[in-house]
Amino acid sequence: DIVYVSISGFGENGPYAQKPVYDPIVQAFSGLTTVQAGADDRRPRLIRTVLPDKLTAVTAAQAIAAALVGRLRSGKGQHVRLAMLDAVLAFLWASDMGAQTYVGEQVSQRTAASFIDLIYETANGFMTVAVMTNKEWAALTRALECPQWLEDSRFVTPALRDQNIDARLEMTQEVLKTRTTEAWLARLEAAGVPCAPVLTREQVIAHPQIIASGILLESEHPTAGRLRQTRTAARFEAPTVIRHGAPHLGEHNQEILSELGIARETIEALRRRWLIGAEVPR
Repeated sequence: DIVYVSISGFGENGPYAQKPVYDPIVQAFSGLTTVQAGADDRRPRLIRTVLPDKLTAVTAAQAIAAALVGRLRSGKGQHVRLAMLDAVLAFLWASDMGAQTYVGEQVSQRTAASFIDLIYETANGFMTVAVMTNKEWAALTRALECPQWLEDSRFVTPALRDQNIDARLEMTQEVLKTRTTEAWLARLEAAGVPCAPVLTREQVIAHPQIIASGILLESEHPTAGRLRQTRTAARFEAPTVIRHGAPHLGEHNQEILSELGIARETIEALRRRWLIGAEVPR
């Protein structure tokens, strides 16, 4: 009746099955660092957050939920096996491994989408601007005061704009350097162009949108003081409440071991021998 998940780096089979694994190793082996580089012939780059670690945890939670639903239907539990490598490959496949989808076809080396990414420099910082449709492209040319771009044969359709992405983004970058981020945001938002400022971590937590979303919660920890954390991203009908901080080492030993039927004297003996952690007084 038990549902449980075991997590490995590369899975139970294959030449890498017994290898030790950390997040950067999975980033490298899965192709994620090549995706982050922008092309197969560029220097691979790590994503500077532990994405495989976090993604595997989310995948494990989903797997447990799915297995519990299966148990409700079948009455049987199961052992779910999850590899970090599998979690990342499944995550990447639809958006970044399209050339590897068609079996038997010769796949040319993946080339970069552009030598410029969608982070633009402005007169006082950075911002991002993204346009996909003809309507958005026309709005961008108006906001940037470059109507001549609408007549440029390289940019008439979304497909042509994609083919000529280097030229298009370079032209956009040169214009955006001429004014501040705030000035461009006002113009672009008024024109209906998708855009946003690039925020530092300190700017993120102070931004009105973040505050309005309620994603950040503050609470008092008995030893660490006042802490700021995120609530769960999914909002349920019952609001997220932080009832208490993480337990200290051994804080619940007495309670848990007593529930298992272990006598208090035995628990104390285990504690004296440092076989279990000692409770930390508050």
